[in-house]
Amino acid sequence: MPSDPHSAAVTPRAWAEDARAREQGRVQIFNSTRPDGLDGWTIAVEQYELLVDIILKTIDAFAAADGTVPLQVIVNEAQNTLGTHPAFPNGRLSNYVRYTKVDLEARGVVERVPKSSPQRVRRTPGS
Repeated sequence: MPSDPHSAAVTPRAWAEDARAREQGRVQIFNSTRPDGLDGWTIAVEQYELLVDIILKTIDAFAAADGTVPLQVIVNEAQNTLGTHPAFPNGRLSNYVRYTKVDLEARGVVERVPKSSPQRVRRTPGS
């Protein structure tokens, strides 16, 4: 088991729920710290894809020498880039970014740096 509970693998049930959600144009949000790895809600595929893209591009563009980026930089970049996007009619993205980041941790795409304050994230090796 990984030392960071946020990066633990989710159950087959979570993956099955995600597959069902995607058939409906949604993505099941994963959270490794929840039962079965399910956070209990879905997001539109378009929103999810936009958020994943900006999270990964921001890590690539702003990573320090150790490959990490403060989470707040990612939140700010998403807000500046997507705040007026029609997929986000309310214009506020902070929670969307944070929940999608947690989902990406559970999917093994990004990881949080243990004991970093403010929180820092990086791509996982091979992602």
